[in-house]
Amino acid sequence: MEYLSNGIIELEIAPLGAELQSIKRVASPNEYLWQGDPAFWNRRAPVLFPIVGKVWDNTFHIDGKPYTLTQHGFARDCTFEKIVDEDRHMAFLLRSSEQTLSLWPFRFELRIDYTLLRNVITVSWSVTNCDTRTMPFQIGAHPAFQYLHYRAEDAVHGFLSFDAPGPLVSSNLVPGGFAGTGSFPVELPADGLLPLTNSTFECDTIVEATGRVRRVTLHDKQGRPLVTVRHQMPITALWSPCGGKAPFMCIEPWHGRCDDAGFTGEFSRRPDIESVEPGDTWGTSYEIIIE
Repeated sequence: MEYLSNGIIELEIAPLGAELQSIKRVASPNEYLWQGDPAFWNRRAPVLFPIVGKVWDNTFHIDGKPYTLTQHGFARDCTFEKIVDEDRHMAFLLRSSEQTLSLWPFRFELRIDYTLLRNVITVSWSVTNCDTRTMPFQIGAHPAFQYLHYRAEDAVHGFLSFDAPGPLVSSNLVPGGFAGTGSFPVELPADGLLPLTNSTFECDTIVEATGRVRRVTLHDKQGRPLVTVRHQMPITALWSPCGGKAPFMCIEPWHGRCDDAGFTGEFSRRPDIESVEPGDTWGTSYEIIIE
């Protein structure tokens, strides 16, 4: 395990997936990050690469050739090399290998940086195309945040607020985790606080793909802000397992999403695809703000 602190925030980061394992304030006993209880979900904050969501029948096509890849890709299950270890900054690198080439036919480097500034954690991604052809890809974040003082019997476990007026507009999902047709509204109360209950996520995942939402704050049961995710990505996904009957929820900024139901075309024609030319590097970042 790797440790990073600036005297205000302290992080634990696992080389496996370069995944956050813990977020705490130095002066507080509260753990902000979900701790991976497999009774609900055994992960904490995986990076999703080179796909976000699922490809139809776990199969995608590059230049007409089929490849098999399971939900959210393989980066979360790969061991990264630590390449920077500074006072308030740590970076990890994943290079393509014979193993990854059997799953994803491109040579690449994926770098993940964690930087601390006061109460803000900046997570940066850099994707370098080390191949000889244009590389399409998707990438996303999946941090899970614990509810403070969770009790299963509570009517409300917390609230969410947004930097965009309601209603949110969520893409429809069909059984199996694929995109259907159309969308549905997620109404917000007059005070802008969306209650998080045992039925909030009966739709499975709220996928706000209009690009309007760039800041989401999780509040406790009294409405006090706990943690904010701020980003510039086109999609904001919100998820909690068991329809919402879990002690945590995820705020997920994405570049990409699951396949449309039944899609069997070229990977580069999937919705919400990014791409990087040979020898070039694509990058973005998001912030986790401990309120």
